[in-house]
Amino acid sequence: MKVRRSLKIFIVCTIMGMATITVLGFSTLTANYFEKGLDSGLRINMQEIGRFTSVESEKNILGFQVVRQWEDVTLEIRQVFAKPTKHLDFNKRVYRDHWYSEPNRAMFLLRYERSDNEVLYISRIIDELEVADLSARLNKDKLPHLCQILIYAAIALTLFAVCMYFVGQLVANPIERLAKWAKTLTPCQLNRPMPDFQYNELNRLAMIVKNSLSSVEETLHREHKFLAHASHELRTPIAVVRSNTELMAKLVDKPNSIEKQKEVLERILRAGVTMTDLCDTLLWLNRGRHKELQLTQVNLGELIKQLCQDLNYLIKDKDVNVEVSLSGGVIELPATMSRIVLSNLIRNAYQHTLRGRVVIEQSGSQVTIMNRDESCGDTQNQLGFGLGLELTNRIVSHYQWDFTIEEFADGRDVRINFSTK
Repeated sequence: MKVRRSLKIFIVCTIMGMATITVLGFSTLTANYFEKGLDSGLRINMQEIGRFTSVESEKNILGFQVVRQWEDVTLEIRQVFAKPTKHLDFNKRVYRDHWYSEPNRAMFLLRYERSDNEVLYISRIIDELEVADLSARLNKDKLPHLCQILIYAAIALTLFAVCMYFVGQLVANPIERLAKWAKTLTPCQLNRPMPDFQYNELNRLAMIVKNSLSSVEETLHREHKFLAHASHELRTPIAVVRSNTELMAKLVDKPNSIEKQKEVLERILRAGVTMTDLCDTLLWLNRGRHKELQLTQVNLGELIKQLCQDLNYLIKDKDVNVEVSLSGGVIELPATMSRIVLSNLIRNAYQHTLRGRVVIEQSGSQVTIMNRDESCGDTQNQLGFGLGLELTNRIVSHYQWDFTIEEFADGRDVRINFSTK
């Protein structure tokens, strides 16, 4: 099984590794500066000795050997260093166990030339005993030099680790809050104010998560609306197909019914085309692409006549009198949209009239649909009215058609003018 890496552990280990390298580097630099400080001190002392000391043959001053001839320099020095040839030419050799340990033995050599062409060779050998004595005097009641470096490095790393812990908590806590918030985020919480996660980057990430979920929720809502509208609108053409299919089955066995069969077949084909147009239109409508629908020449009178015929199954076995007054006329409209609107309005009038009359009037671009129900039943809450009216309002609002509804105790009057404002 693949082991998943923790971002928190990865960052902590990386930064601690960098801190360790930094501390070791500065510790090495400290040891180097310590040695250079000793070199500088010895070189200054040797220069002062060469400047102010008069030497006839060989002389020892403060532990330094001062001679005028190279052959008089200690043999051990001559074996280690070549004869210096320039003024203030400084040579050294340090022997130690490792870089951080104190020197066990050191050799120093300086050539000093005076103004009177007198040359002095100043040298010194610090052996192990002298080093130990010097270290004891310099570090009296103190830890050895290596131990001090290690202790300082350990303290620095400890302080760095403590700081890293608190910094990690300051960064990790908001990230964990963000993860918990994103995990428990529900559609109901999308409209609530977003929590503050302290850092701009985390707030931007939370905004991206929220916007992504909002987009998904909006898509699901549109798809839900599409399914609801599709199931609502397809009921009529499906009912037409079923009823005419049953009629076709009866007409097949009857002689001399060819013309009637052709008429029934045309209604079935027309219902199939209507279903296809409805699906395409509802997809455009729910995806915000209904502006792409083209305008066609629509005969409102023929369209209303056809819809009334298709929706007659809703008033079958009802005591409902339908009065239709059509003046005809061709208007440039989005065909399927106008069909959806008129189908919903006529369907609602048929559904909400159990006993009474329905009046449909068309004059030019204006259509009036009135229904009066003489029964005592409550027809306002029947299935389909709210959904159909919602879809109608969306289409009417988009195309800016003049649309009014006047409510009465026993019915309603609906007027729509398909001419744009």
